[in-house]
Amino acid sequence: MLRSLITTSTAIVCALLLSGARQVQSAESSPLHPQATCPEMGAPINPELYVDYNGKRIYLCSEMCRDAVAKDPERAIRTIVAKGQTVQAIPTKDSPAALPVRKKTLGVLLFPRFEMLDAYGPMELWGNLKEKVQVITVATQAGAVASNQGPRTVADYGFDDAPQIDLLLIPGGMGAFDLVNDQKTLEWLRTRAKKAEIVMSVCNGASLLAAAGILDGRPATTNKMFWKSSTGPGPKVKWVKNARWVDDGTIVTSSGISAGIDMSLAVIARLYGKDVAEWLARATEYEPHRDPSWDPFAKAAGLVD
Repeated sequence: MLRSLITTSTAIVCALLLSGARQVQSAESSPLHPQATCPEMGAPINPELYVDYNGKRIYLCSEMCRDAVAKDPERAIRTIVAKGQTVQAIPTKDSPAALPVRKKTLGVLLFPRFEMLDAYGPMELWGNLKEKVQVITVATQAGAVASNQGPRTVADYGFDDAPQIDLLLIPGGMGAFDLVNDQKTLEWLRTRAKKAEIVMSVCNGASLLAAAGILDGRPATTNKMFWKSSTGPGPKVKWVKNARWVDDGTIVTSSGISAGIDMSLAVIARLYGKDVAEWLARATEYEPHRDPSWDPFAKAAGLVD
């Protein structure tokens, strides 16, 4: 009986040891995943941002992280490996990883008496994606354009010489009301909207899109304090009263002024991932509203109960 118990126990121990050895061997032989996240922030990597060290290429998510890793690349390598990822070798000139990634161009329309935060809130966020997005400003003619608050902003291009725009942003402002019958502006918007991947508006910038017919038959929102005058140019638009922003795929419209920041973060999350949007929110010390239906201003303006 005793001999039988000893034999059985020995068999169990051997089986456990063999199983453990197989698990160790499996773990050691399984390949690590390619580097997918930044060792500093944990956000998705930008393939255009990296530090080369000792034959390896460490990819980062931002210029800030690149500067930090350049000071201590070995620490970054240890972090990458600890996450179960592998540090890539420096690619050759013929490898796919070495091929350039085309930046998207965000074009921001400027006009006399545009609302500053409508334009600059989104530009702050998109402008921090320097390796992914190029931000340009466009007006009827290149040159200084006075905002509704007074300070002027220089338009990089005029309507006639602006380059291809992938992402089109239309801010609002008191000056937008002056342009709802300006055929030159409306025709430029119609032409550019057809070629853009995404068209965005802030506040009563939606009034210009509506006047151009770009929002016909589509859901959209706009400023709540000036709801009647802002929605007037769009009788065929499906106006949404209670919305921080409305995402209709290729067209995204936001409520008044600060709502453009939340809208931009939502679009950035869609294009580049939630981690990138969260990083931008942290970097700008901004607490975003992530629910597009959050809108206390609609109630305050008497638009909803």
